[in-house]
Amino acid sequence: MRNGCGAHQRASELNGIIKKLYESYATGKISEKRFELLSAEYEREQTALEESVSKAKAELDAFEADTVRVDKFTELARKYTDFSELTTPMINEFVDKIIVHEAERVNGERVQEVEIYLKFIGKIEIPVEEPTPEELAEREALRKRRAKRNEYTRRYRERRRQAEAENSARERGNSPELKNE
Repeated sequence: MRNGCGAHQRASELNGIIKKLYESYATGKISEKRFELLSAEYEREQTALEESVSKAKAELDAFEADTVRVDKFTELARKYTDFSELTTPMINEFVDKIIVHEAERVNGERVQEVEIYLKFIGKIEIPVEEPTPEELAEREALRKRRAKRNEYTRRYRERRRQAEAENSARERGNSPELKNE
């Protein structure tokens, strides 16, 4: 915030300079044109300094808020430095909310996004590891087995529908109503 202190000091100096400039104009020591030119320059500088101070203050406030949240989370984490199992009270103290999105099918696999928000920290991003060649081969083999099973099931259902249709047609052909005619 060293720059902020310098900006505050310069803003105070500018106030004094503008005051003296006005006095010089009021007593007739400088012309109106010169007064307007100089005062406009000083006021632009003062506006820029005020914006800079305000931006630095906002950044400092955000930093302080982040520091407070990190301190609270660290304090909570210290409370559970030595545990052998995860308990419900622990989860309740650490987790703010969990959002479970609707499941989707991607390449034949069920995929579901889950967002976890920790207290004092916010949403955590868990890095996704790249699959190894063995895992890729295993996924491909699984995909092929599923495709084969799906094709088998489709053919089986088609044969059942045809058999049911034939049985239904035979039953209609042997129905007592048709023989009486």
